[in-house]
Amino acid sequence: METLNDRMEFDHVVEVTDNGSVIDRRDLYAPSLNDGELEGNDWVLLNGFSGQDRYSGPIMHASEFIGGYMARWILENPGIYVALLDYPPEGEPEGWAVAYRDGQ
Repeated sequence: METLNDRMEFDHVVEVTDNGSVIDRRDLYAPSLNDGELEGNDWVLLNGFSGQDRYSGPIMHASEFIGGYMARWILENPGIYVALLDYPPEGEPEGWAVAYRDGQ
């Protein structure tokens, strides 16, 4: 069975409908996430889902995934979502986040 984590590959935009269905949105482009800063006015980063010790910000550790409470929350809240790698000024991404915007 395909999980939400499987569907939400990095930079792959999906929409969660009112009935909890997940559809691909190939007509939309993912915003960029650079050093924790999201580019794109109509997107916001989800907060409070990380399991990191004493951290509740939007950037998830590389070992975390879209599952459990985060997956349930996404499926219960219709809108457009995308998982993004967080690129530092130099080097390889060290974390990731989920961006959200209202459906259209």
